[in-house]
Amino acid sequence: MSSQEYATFIDMPVTRAQVEHCSYSFWSSLYSKYVPKSIIIKSLPKEFIQYLEQDGIKLPQEENSRSIYTEEIIRNEDNDYSDWEDDEDTATEFVQEVEPLLDFPNLHEQLNDAMNELGAVAPKLNWSAPRDATWILPNNTMRCNEVNELYLLLNASNYIMHDLQRAFEGCVDGDEEKGLKFDLILRQWCDMNPALEFRVFVKDSHIVGATQRDLNYYDYLDELSDTFKDLMDELVHEVVLPKFPDKSFVLDIYVPRPFNKIFIVDVNPFSRKTDPLLFSWNEIATAVPSKDGGNSDEDYELRLVTSHNTCRFASKEHSENHVPQDLVEASLNPEAIRELTQKWKELLSQQTQEESSDSEDGT
Repeated sequence: MSSQEYATFIDMPVTRAQVEHCSYSFWSSLYSKYVPKSIIIKSLPKEFIQYLEQDGIKLPQEENSRSIYTEEIIRNEDNDYSDWEDDEDTATEFVQEVEPLLDFPNLHEQLNDAMNELGAVAPKLNWSAPRDATWILPNNTMRCNEVNELYLLLNASNYIMHDLQRAFEGCVDGDEEKGLKFDLILRQWCDMNPALEFRVFVKDSHIVGATQRDLNYYDYLDELSDTFKDLMDELVHEVVLPKFPDKSFVLDIYVPRPFNKIFIVDVNPFSRKTDPLLFSWNEIATAVPSKDGGNSDEDYELRLVTSHNTCRFASKEHSENHVPQDLVEASLNPEAIRELTQKWKELLSQQTQEESSDSEDGT
């Protein structure tokens, strides 16, 4: 086997500027005709950031507003547990919590006004939407019909925490976030068909691959692949590249029926932090763009799920965020892996000794 046949790890450096260019406030202003109606609340107050980062979720209880999330629970035969009183008696005094009505009332009013104007909304911060926290809402989507749902969704999301604490992680020119201003984007809610969402990889001003975003099988997509690719080519070469400052990036798009228009959902860095979905990053990084000099990248593949994938339902969506942070960090550090393994062995040994001791006591 020749050396060229071995798979090699391709270095894909990303800069702070490239990450900043993927902030919604930056790119949406360039392509306003291709994004849904939205309201951007810029430079969020530090109290709101503290509110999102604190443990627990403190919802506002407004006198003139009713919410199912703040109504007092009426005890009945189904929920009248005697240990409720015990919990109240033994409640621990916590550190002073940030409360919306007290600590950022102006922002709270802005949010209410925005939702009155737009109706139901889907929120996101500079880069990330709280797609991993939809379990906390009754509808299991990012659709927020009232401000308390907005607070719940943002507070419960690890993706949002990533924006707040690790936005520039892995950047070659530093990961310092001091002075970073955060924006809250409220996009008018629309029911998107997940089958028609795609991720497009652009490298050196050429499309080198595209993939479904939803990893379920839809039998009608394959016959429409040429239509989708024509729309992708037109959007990338005629709309995005002439204005976007970087030549390599990843687009998330939506192509609704009757397939004569396209929307930009998000712009992501061309880096391993962005999920390659049906590709591997090694495939994307080593892809050779078309050199025909035209505006068409005919050689790239639109990768689709080709059969029902029952194994997909064996794991919970966004479960990658449920891995302990220690394990994530250890996976990047061989020495940390050895330490973690040693600690695990010690815990197993201790557990075995305790079980043995309990067994002897029982006899």
